[in-house]
Amino acid sequence: MNRNQSIIASLCYFSVFIAPIIVPIVVYFVVDEKETKRHAIRSLISHIIPFVGWLFLFIAFLGGAIAIDADSLLPVFVIFGGAIIYFLVVISIIIWNVIQGIKVLRVA
Repeated sequence: MNRNQSIIASLCYFSVFIAPIIVPIVVYFVVDEKETKRHAIRSLISHIIPFVGWLFLFIAFLGGAIAIDADSLLPVFVIFGGAIIYFLVVISIIIWNVIQGIKVLRVA
């Protein structure tokens, strides 16, 4: 992989801050090199995970809101527990994307 391709591949990972999902899709369809496409797919998957997690968190919020009872704190724990887990997953995915972007740049 040449220097230009590694910069494009690293931009796929760093796009988690700017335009997640859009940049890896565009790179996948525009670039011809297999290694850059592989990085685009990996970063796309890592950008989709928070959206799927958000969906589960939304369902937990709905379930917790429906099940809230004056005598039970379980729905509150489910909502806050889900939010904390979601936050930790998103932070770890952002860190993973930064590390992968730096690794791709260092290889070139």
